[in-house]
Amino acid sequence: MANEVDFSEILITPVATMIREIAAGVAAAQRELDQASLQSQADLHDKFPELEQAGYQVTWYQIPEVRAEMRMAVHLERQTPQSPLRLYATPFNAKYRNAMNFTADGSSTLTLRIVPVPPITPVK
Repeated sequence: MANEVDFSEILITPVATMIREIAAGVAAAQRELDQASLQSQADLHDKFPELEQAGYQVTWYQIPEVRAEMRMAVHLERQTPQSPLRLYATPFNAKYRNAMNFTADGSSTLTLRIVPVPPITPVK
């Protein structure tokens, strides 16, 4: 049927979950960059020891900052009268607009900035 909606494709989710998923994606990408550099350094050691002895190091990459800005439809919902209000969001895209007959007039913008910070040094 043409009017059926797959809500899993629309991605209605609590805002906190959406932010956690974005941050986890950034962390996973950084881990993959680190793993590739470690592997390259190991390959250098095994295949070109003379370069390593000369002080050559492979390039390490880092994600210095991530900015995300999303247009989204938001709504507040309470599961029971005693439960707290939760803020839910879904990316505002063509699928959501068509499925829900939603206009951009009611959308919001979520802006995130994720930056690396130095590790915390434990107090002794």
